[in-house]
Amino acid sequence: MRYKVLWIDDMFKTQEDFIGEAEQEYIDVYPYESHEEGIARLNSDPEFFHAVILDAKVKKGKDDTDTGLAGLSASRDRLIEINKNGYLPFFIFTGQPDYVDASWFTETFGKYYIKAKDNELLFKDLKNAIDKKIEYQIQKKYQSAFEVCTDKYIGAPAIKHFFDILTSIEHPADQFDDEKYFNGLRKIIEYVFRASNKLGLLHDKCIPNGIVNLTWSSLFMALKEMELGSSGEKIGCSKIHFPCILASNVKSILDITSAASHTEGEKENGKLNFTQYKTQINSNYLLYSLAFQVMDLVLWFKKYADEHPDSKINKAQWMPLDKDLGDWQTGKVVNLNSAKGFAFFKPDTGNASTFIPPTLVTKNSLLDNTLVTVIIENYEDKNKETKTRVKELRRL
Repeated sequence: MRYKVLWIDDMFKTQEDFIGEAEQEYIDVYPYESHEEGIARLNSDPEFFHAVILDAKVKKGKDDTDTGLAGLSASRDRLIEINKNGYLPFFIFTGQPDYVDASWFTETFGKYYIKAKDNELLFKDLKNAIDKKIEYQIQKKYQSAFEVCTDKYIGAPAIKHFFDILTSIEHPADQFDDEKYFNGLRKIIEYVFRASNKLGLLHDKCIPNGIVNLTWSSLFMALKEMELGSSGEKIGCSKIHFPCILASNVKSILDITSAASHTEGEKENGKLNFTQYKTQINSNYLLYSLAFQVMDLVLWFKKYADEHPDSKINKAQWMPLDKDLGDWQTGKVVNLNSAKGFAFFKPDTGNASTFIPPTLVTKNSLLDNTLVTVIIENYEDKNKETKTRVKELRRL
């Protein structure tokens, strides 16, 4: 488990050796040139960092040209404010010779570390301080889940929801806010679906007007076809993404958290009466069990995203399910006749192959063994005999 540290130092670009030394100590340093830029990153991503390193003379604003103690003072004051409700250790790291052994500086800002001379001591004290953080202890214990909370996967905002829930598991409190924690689980699932859509695994129509429809998204990931509410419109995918167990778990999580998060949900047919349940079994174990199932979901997503990184290929598996067109079938191209331009479709079901007209072969640049999904139609040839051919085709 690596340590993530924010570093505010306007001269960091000239100190690559320090960043390299930190990496050898399992410390990932994220440098910024001014108080304004560094604290802005901290405010936007407060759960991401484990500690902060401050330069003594540093720019306060990103467009400032002068350095002085104003930047350090501003950063220190902000960190003191943060530490009123949490624990984010910070360290002053200076290379200014006029501050070395200067009593006034120590009295004003506290202990400091001298660049080059105290690097090893800084790394040691920094790691010891971070090891005391409850957030770091939780992140270390559940490392595999937190590794998915990056921009590459479901995003850093999921970290806060995981922290809230897992802190409750590790340090149970007398006061327990069901709605807060259940909503947190739903938000994490939403992040998974948004990331799935970005990767082309989830259909755009499951996020109408930018709002994730959790039910539609869950169905699309678990089924080959589904209906979009009362509109009757159908969409589908030639490949089922969710394993059966995961599909069942996600449906159960959404049902339970919906009943727990929305009072009106308890009045709907088929919804769980969460209030009545809690009067019979007043514990937090239901939440905890669902939290671990959600962690299974994010671990599955990381593995699946790594195995299916091409959004164009993933989107090619989407299928409009129009009753007027017919059902889509998956298979591959066989027996391509290069001279005459036609080929045949061999379905995965093992049924007989079907003729693919030259126009579709050319349009889709088909080759033998190209994976495709098709709609087959009946037609009459010039002798009034009924035959079949591929009517619609998409590459997979």
